[in-house]
Amino acid sequence: MENLVLDASDKTPFFILKQNGEFQFGGISMPEDAASFYFKIIDWITDYYRTPSKETFITVSFRYLNSSSSSMVLKIFNALKNLQASGKTTVKCTWFYEDGDIDMKEYVDQIKKYADNIAFEVQPKEELSDRVPPILN
Repeated sequence: MENLVLDASDKTPFFILKQNGEFQFGGISMPEDAASFYFKIIDWITDYYRTPSKETFITVSFRYLNSSSSSMVLKIFNALKNLQASGKTTVKCTWFYEDGDIDMKEYVDQIKKYADNIAFEVQPKEELSDRVPPILN
């Protein structure tokens, strides 16, 4: 299984999904066809499900999600919730959001409530980049 690395564009987020269990994604997500864009990501996670790393660490840092993207991100977290429930790996997520972005904070809280078996750490950050994971900038 190959790592999946998608660079950000003006309308799509970056994704770095590594077989070693390190997942990073974020930026701006408003693709023309969210289902088509996110299909390859969900497909990769489905493959990862077969032989996951002992621990899976997710770092998320979206600046903006349109409604169709937020629905697809929920599908990603559904897959991760099922992965955690399988007992094959321990899933932990750190989600950065821009300080003061109440809508994003509420969305993160919904994800946390939905994927309640995943350990979440939610952190405000003064500013997020559209293209660089927060642990690198």
